Amino acid sequence: MIKIYEMITKFLQFIINVLFVLQITLMILVFLTASYWFLTLIDPNLFEFARPIALAVSNFVKLFYDREVQIGGVYVDASLLLFDIIAIALVFGIAKFKYYVYEAINSVVLAINDCKVEREKEFNEALQKEVESNIKKCNNVAILVRFSAKNMFVDSCWGGDAEAGVKEKEEEAFKIFYSSIKNISGCKFAKTDDKMLVLIEDFSKVDNILYFIELSANRIRENFKRRKWALFAYIAIDVYDNKTNFKSSVYPVLEKLLTIRHKNEVVCLGNFVMRYQLGNELMYNPVLYGKYNISGEECEVWALVKKS
Repeated sequence: MIKIYEMITKFLQFIINVLFVLQITLMILVFLTASYWFLTLIDPNLFEFARPIALAVSNFVKLFYDREVQIGGVYVDASLLLFDIIAIALVFGIAKFKYYVYEAINSVVLAINDCKVEREKEFNEALQKEVESNIKKCNNVAILVRFSAKNMFVDSCWGGDAEAGVKEKEEEAFKIFYSSIKNISGCKFAKTDDKMLVLIEDFSKVDNILYFIELSANRIRENFKRRKWALFAYIAIDVYDNKTNFKSSVYPVLEKLLTIRHKNEVVCLGNFVMRYQLGNELMYNPVLYGKYNISGEECEVWALVKKS
């Protein structure tokens, strides 16, 4: 359709050019014939070079109108005067017609722009669908959880060994945590050093599992609080596809996210946010937390905040 509109535009522009040449030609003829006609009344030899043009125009007009006009008792050939009047009228008529042609060109140009916008919109929609399709191929989720305990009786004022019993309490937290989530279907679990790894093969379950993980962590934290122990949960999440090397690409990123030490909220990178926002009825709002050096480059880190 755009090609047709462009052809119409070129044709209309060609008409404009023809009309412009016609206008210039008529204006030159009017100047020559009017000057010749007026000056011959004074002296027939003053504008002699224009005689061939004036005669040709006069002969052409006389094919349609052959009369003489009486001026001061003298009969004068009025064919040139009639030509000038008609030519001037044509010049103004052509100018008016050119205005409408320009309006038509503008309308066609607007139609071309509308077609381009529509085509660009369709292209962007197709590209968006392709991007979303590629993003949705990342259907595997990895969650890394780390607990950090602190004895609330130990401080700079009362003294005490800040490390005493910490490892035991963290181990206790992990055992309680694992016992509460081990029966969740569709998950695999692995304990690595002081961290718990949760693997999910169906992204649609991520909201419910995250909610249950946070709920379990909060219950353990409240239980520890009653015994005068503070417990902090650090949670990182990432998404990947079946072709990704988990050990070399995903797990190091999760460990790096935990080093940010964002307490009691889930942190992730932008790739997880893009995948997460393609879902429906989301339980969390991704909030930009800041920029950090992850895997040797600056990355935006997001926190998943539970909707109220």
